[in-house]
Amino acid sequence: MSLIFSEVLDLVEKAKTKEEKINLLRKHSMPAYKGILRINFDDTVDMGLPPGEPPYKKEGGRPIGYQETNLITEFRRFYIWLDPKQNLAKIRKEKLFIEMLEGLHTSEAEIMCLVKDGELAKKYKTLTYDIVREAFPDLLPVKIKEKKENPIPLS
Repeated sequence: MSLIFSEVLDLVEKAKTKEEKINLLRKHSMPAYKGILRINFDDTVDMGLPPGEPPYKKEGGRPIGYQETNLITEFRRFYIWLDPKQNLAKIRKEKLFIEMLEGLHTSEAEIMCLVKDGELAKKYKTLTYDIVREAFPDLLPVKIKEKKENPIPLS
């Protein structure tokens, strides 16, 4: 049985070196996990949901693996939030997101609340854009460092 995403991220967070983190991400690589990392780290991807944690009923502490669903299964429905051609009302998209959260393990639901806002680093402080980019070079665009313009002296 594969690990759920929160377990993978916990392992990555505990890894001591950058190489260990990259190897763990690659070892547990799945299209859903890579897609979720892209949502979090790629500024061009927007789920079209309001910021912050939505009001949802957190599942009741069942052990991992006994939830109604998981992120691997739910990822096939992410087109609802990611495809701009979807003609769903904003409130319907929010309701579907809340329903998904309520079926996930609490740890995965928490991750999705952070991911939709691009704030996964609040919980997993050592998981950075650079680590994800190095683990999966084709997943994220190259960040262009902004030049700081020198102000023109007034005198």
